[in-house]
Amino acid sequence: MNQYDLVAQEDEWGCGVACMASLLGVSYQNAKKLAEDAKGLAINAEPGGLELHDIAIALQKAGVKVIADWDPADIPDGAIVCIRGKAPYADDHYILKTPSGWMDPWYNIGNNLREARYREEYPSGTYFLVALVPVNGQ
Repeated sequence: MNQYDLVAQEDEWGCGVACMASLLGVSYQNAKKLAEDAKGLAINAEPGGLELHDIAIALQKAGVKVIADWDPADIPDGAIVCIRGKAPYADDHYILKTPSGWMDPWYNIGNNLREARYREEYPSGTYFLVALVPVNGQ
């Protein structure tokens, strides 16, 4: 697996895990282990999914330092962005900025056979909340 490859989320709340896997160039399962160690719980355990700090801690343990930015002038490749919007995006959803566009780990959200694809823009009806931006272009 290479950095920025497409990675579909395997868990209901695994979008952050899939973004980490793509950024790090590791399998979903390897990224899930890092994330669950940082969260201290299973990905789907309540509360479901990952908070920003869970992702930041997991990435730092993997050697990638990130900072949270709520108003970036530019979003660089490698940034994991949290978006929200109307259903089916009423809950937070993570996507990864890549040289090929936005890697969306559940492009066909709502379908149980989750598919990852690159997007040119955020999904329709969503908006930016915060970005985890790698420091020093890592």
